[in-house]
Formats: sequence, C-alpha cells, structure tokens
Amino acid sequence: MRVSIDSRTIEPGDVFIPIKGPTYDGHDYILEAINKGATILDVNLQEHAKKYRKKLKSIVIAVTGSAGKTTVKDLLTTVLSSKYRVTKTQENENNEIGTPLTILRADHATEIIIVEMGMRAIGEIRDLTSIVRPTHVVITGIGLSHIEQLKTQRNIAKAKAEVFRPALKWEQKDKVAFLNYQMPYYDLVNQKAIKAGYQTIPFKGQDKLDQNINLCYTVGSHFGLSNDEIQEALKNYKASSHRLEKHQMSGITVFDDSYNANPDGVLYALQYIKRIPARRKILVLGDMLELGKHSKREHKKVADYALDNDISIIFTYGQESANIKTKQIQTYNFLNRKTLHSFLLAELKT
Repeated sequence: MRVSIDSRTIEPGDVFIPIKGPTYDGHDYILEAINKGATILDVNLQEHAKKYRKKLKSIVIAVTGSAGKTTVKDLLTTVLSSKYRVTKTQENENNEIGTPLTILRADHATEIIIVEMGMRAIGEIRDLTSIVRPTHVVITGIGLSHIEQLKTQRNIAKAKAEVFRPALKWEQKDKVAFLNYQMPYYDLVNQKAIKAGYQTIPFKGQDKLDQNINLCYTVGSHFGLSNDEIQEALKNYKASSHRLEKHQMSGITVFDDSYNANPDGVLYALQYIKRIPARRKILVLGDMLELGKHSKREHKKVADYALDNDISIIFTYGQESANIKTKQIQTYNFLNRKTLHSFLLAELKT
C-alpha cells in the first residue's frame, strides 16, 4: 500500500495521512489529495502504525547504529530480496515520521520489513521501537554521532540499546540481535539485548567494509541463503542517494557521500575508496558537526585516516575542518565555497 504525508507526491489510489508539523498542517491539502485520487486517512500517524504493526506477520529487522545504517539497510535488502518479499525504509526516513510510514507501506504479502532507525537523544529509539516492535535487530556500531547532545559514548550505546524491549504478549518470543563485536561498549549492548530476551549473534571484520559484508553473510545465512546466493545477490547492490553514490564524468570518478559526515562514516568512505585503483585520490570534506568537545580531536584523526587510505590531496571546508592537516599530504582549507570549487576544478584539470 502506498501511504503518503505529502500531497505533492500523491498518485491515484494512494492513502494520504494529513499530519501537523511546526510550520504546516496536512489538513490544508486534503482537497488537493482527493483531487489527485487519494483516499484520506485522518489518524495519528504513530498510533495508527502501532495498531497496524500488530496485524502484520512479517519479520521486522530494525537497523540502528552511529553510522552506516542506510548502507547496511540497502545491503540487507539486496541480499534478502533475492528470496523474500521485502519492504524497506525509503532513503533516510528513519525518524518519528519515516519509521511509521515504513511499517504502513508493508502489506500482508510482505515477508520481511527492514526499518532504519535514527536518533539524536535518549528516548528516541525507545519511542520508535514501540512502533516497530522488531523481531530482529542489527546494530552497526557505536560511534560519536550526536555526542554533543549525549555527552559520552556510553550514553550513545545506552540510547541505541533502547531498541531491546521485552516481548509483548502478541509478539513472537524468539528474537535475534546481530551486534558488531568490535564496537565500543559491546558488552553493555549485548547484556541489554540478552536481558530483553534476544539471542545475540556477533559479527566482525578487518575494517568497516568487511564488517558490513560479513554481516550480510551472517544475516543471509540466518534466513536460509547459501553463501553463493548471498554473493550473487550482492552484485545487484545499489547505494542510496549521497551514500558513496558513484558518478563518472570526463575520466573522473566521483563518489558522493555527502548526506552527512561523522567520524565513523568518513573512515568507512576512505576504507572503501582505498580498494579502488586510481592515479590520484582527492578527499573533499566539510565540517563534521555535533561532536562538541571531541570536535578538534576527531577532525585531526581524519588526517591519519587519509594517510592510511592512500589519499593524495585533501580539500576541506569550514572552521572545524581546518584541524585536518598533515605534512605528508597537500591539504587546503576554505571558508568560501566558491573559492573551494575554483581550486578543486583547477586541480582536477592537472
């Protein structure tokens, strides 16, 4: 079923749920939605999704973590879709609006729902979990995203672990959590999962790419796919917009990973690029935000990441990114985008 909260995207046969936000009211667009052929469902989005979730017999996999959620969601969808009917979170709709929409887009023929769940504060994952009620959980890692609000990495781990809730009467009791064994506070998260009644299955790898691939094999095997089937399915993987999205232009390969930036995400991108042969590799990076007192240290680390992963030149934008510097790599910092663009274009022509 196609469910929309945006009258601009309505197609005949869609269901339109008018929600009210801080600067808009979906009720103002009901007539437009009707004229486009939509059915109107005037309900509380979150509460309606909770009730609908109880009716579904689908496996529900919640994907959360400090970085790599969208990539992992897309990878697992690619693998599991080779055998099952899968509904997944669209793009980055991983908040209090997108999460219920993902549930509502599933139907009774859906065998697996893969729901990406983000958060910025304590309590947000708990609230999303009350809607999703996952049968399976994937935690990609515990990093430093939003540490400015959450203060410590331990608090981030605790906030992510809110995804583990004891089963309700109507839920299946056999729940499984796939946990990154190499993440900080693994033991804390593992204990929270076990206490909530989850069987825990660890995964690991030499770097973040290996961790993701090994996760795919671990989850795929759990759901009855052979290694050959998983390997073949992964050939069809296509990244979401602005997540290491590949573009070819005039002999130059551009990987657009610009959706957002955090230390773990930057490291993942650089480890990915390292595996691709090229004469030169240029890193263009803006400030990583919401790092609080950790900002200067984490930006400095990017220089080491660049050295370890064969970067030739670094272009940075923003005051925090000025901390990314190393004598071994040419590094340029800009506070004006037009100037950065001019220098970058000149460099690409050499």
